[in-house]
Amino acid sequence: MTKFIVFTTPRTGSTLLVKSLDRHPEIFCAGEIFLLNGTQFHGECSFPFWKLPLPKKAIYIMNFPNMWMNLSSFLKNFFTPANGEKAKGFKMMHFQTFYVPGMIEYIKKNDIKVILLLRENLLKNTLSDLRARDTGVYHNSGNVAEKLPKFNVDIPQLEKKMEEIAGIQKELENVTSSMNTLKITYEDFENWDATISKVLNFINVENIQLPPVSKKLNPDKLEDMIENYDEMAAWLKQKNYAHFLD
Repeated sequence: MTKFIVFTTPRTGSTLLVKSLDRHPEIFCAGEIFLLNGTQFHGECSFPFWKLPLPKKAIYIMNFPNMWMNLSSFLKNFFTPANGEKAKGFKMMHFQTFYVPGMIEYIKKNDIKVILLLRENLLKNTLSDLRARDTGVYHNSGNVAEKLPKFNVDIPQLEKKMEEIAGIQKELENVTSSMNTLKITYEDFENWDATISKVLNFINVENIQLPPVSKKLNPDKLEDMIENYDEMAAWLKQKNYAHFLD
């Protein structure tokens, strides 16, 4: 059986990928199993954190010994086939490695394949993140995308977030450079069938047609999403980021 992780950052289409892969008859693919409140997708697979009425950061720190003692056995149990799967995996955000000590070493030592999912358009990645936080809507459900209003972009916040995401992406590529990795991008989903075919071949399952489970949330034209588009476009040109508007 192939063991794999979808290693990614927020707003890259990872939920779409994970839920679509999970529909393949030979694949079991869970969501983020290292979330404190449990994953909303295959929640039965979530890591059993020790919990007390403390701030979230304190709870994660408190769980460091829990991780050190139980991570290997937890993952060994997770990766044990339960229903004859030929591939089994989960999603992990880059920031989660900071409070899951030993995760990187486990991936390298246990033949875990990595699907590295990034987003090339740094601007759209950032705007998607800011809009989701502004509206509280993170995924497209029904016609929700048609009901979302335009939002005003705080330029200093945009700059700070773009720099932050660029740094995280670079670090994630460095971390995975010595792993058995297939890199794909959000932009590759424009050619969905070919991209999914690559993924299925990489994790050694039958290469069948696997339609996407949902549509993207944000519009193609940024003018339809941003209230202060002209102000933002002028700033991007000033910062030599104009190519992200294409």
